Amino acid sequence: MKHAEDKVMIICGHCDEQQEVSRNELTEPVDAFGSFIDIYYKDQEYERLTRREEKLKEKQQYTELTLVYSFLSDNAQINADKALEEFEKFRDPKDLENAERWKDTSKQYKENEKRLLEQLKAGLIEDAELEETVYGDDEINPFGEEQEETEKPRKRADIEEILGDTGFLEF
Repeated sequence: MKHAEDKVMIICGHCDEQQEVSRNELTEPVDAFGSFIDIYYKDQEYERLTRREEKLKEKQQYTELTLVYSFLSDNAQINADKALEEFEKFRDPKDLENAERWKDTSKQYKENEKRLLEQLKAGLIEDAELEETVYGDDEINPFGEEQEETEKPRKRADIEEILGDTGFLEF
């Protein structure tokens, strides 16, 4: 990572997927990679979180619901940023509309989170008695059935690339 730049290019060593992510003066390589993972899995995570939102409402687990709203807001903001990047590249008005829609969605989730936190602090609502688990079986294993472990093929790394990486030996 070059500290003078505000973007970092992440390249997966397994599949060569690439993504540019934002960085600031405090960003470490692990932070940049975490942002890459968030972007890569954002659609699956968004779907999982929206299902989770409904279950938490049903079970009246408002404290955890505020956390889910925070994650949903962040996810929607990533979608807004990505749509805005697409608009800047291709100037398609649909991308700009999509960015605005996601931005509004992010704002709504933040408002939901804030409202719930205020109600919890004021004692207007409280979490229901916690059952044995608030997670359903489909959330523990989203694929439904037992998945057998498969070993992924590894890309061989050149030792000079690893040792030449200035962050490799830093602690």
